[in-house]
Amino acid sequence: MTKSETSYDEPFKRGHKKKKRKILRVFLIVLFVLIILLGAVGGKVYFDLKSAINKAYVSPPTEMTSVSLKNKEAFTTAVLGISEIKGKEVLVSADMAAMNPRLQQTTVINISTSALLPNHQSLGTLYNSGGAAAVIKEMEELLQVKTNKFVKIDFDEIGKLVEAIGGLSLQNARAFNAQGYNFPQGTISLKNSTEVKAYLTLLNESDSKKLFARQQELVMATMTKLKNPQVIIGHFSQILAAFPQVFRMSFSFGNFKALVVNYHGATRISKINIHSDKVEGQSGVTTISQANLDLAKIQFQESLK
Repeated sequence: MTKSETSYDEPFKRGHKKKKRKILRVFLIVLFVLIILLGAVGGKVYFDLKSAINKAYVSPPTEMTSVSLKNKEAFTTAVLGISEIKGKEVLVSADMAAMNPRLQQTTVINISTSALLPNHQSLGTLYNSGGAAAVIKEMEELLQVKTNKFVKIDFDEIGKLVEAIGGLSLQNARAFNAQGYNFPQGTISLKNSTEVKAYLTLLNESDSKKLFARQQELVMATMTKLKNPQVIIGHFSQILAAFPQVFRMSFSFGNFKALVVNYHGATRISKINIHSDKVEGQSGVTTISQANLDLAKIQFQESLK
């Protein structure tokens, strides 16, 4: 799939928060499904689950604060979404999630990767210079929390998950051709990862906002289909195969078993918004004030109590 810097920078400076939360919700839905299945199955399915989780495991990019899942402690997870643009891996989403079994909920806060923070830099710029470790450290500073777990979502591999669930149908706002595929206006079907990559091709620089809309439509359709138990059962093996290609995480198989026992009730998702403002005289540039950040920080810290 051909992309340019514009494909993420421009649309993500405005209405990008909803889309990012939706891709995170896809991960959370898959995560909760795996947790439920792990507690309900045995035999070969159990070992297939174990294999998929082990394949998805990665060491965190920086030192994490330890947490006891066996003691049902509330914990945080830094969730970073990445994509390759012009041969360079860039940050396209940054979330911090708090899973609290006492409140029986998972609280998610998104921090824009392009908005200027009170220190006058963005998380996207920070990622370019210091990688995931620098971004996590900055998020900890902004929210005044410690990070316990890490998840990396590869946006470029989302087509593997679409293919794993048997493809999907969605509404295409306008007709276009890309990479040898014709996408007519109206309802279209995407059956494999190659078609998904073509559908998410940046056609030209003026296509940025339309690409953003296509990404949103795709993520929403994926999330809707994943909520269907029959889809999970019918495509169980394929979803397990796709999982470590799309998601990498510092949750071990032992962690998952603890989640089954102690956190299965924390499936309700609560969202915290951080309001950003346009910078006067600078087109497309937004900023997050310290006051808005403090309001969100207090709410997030409460979700861990």
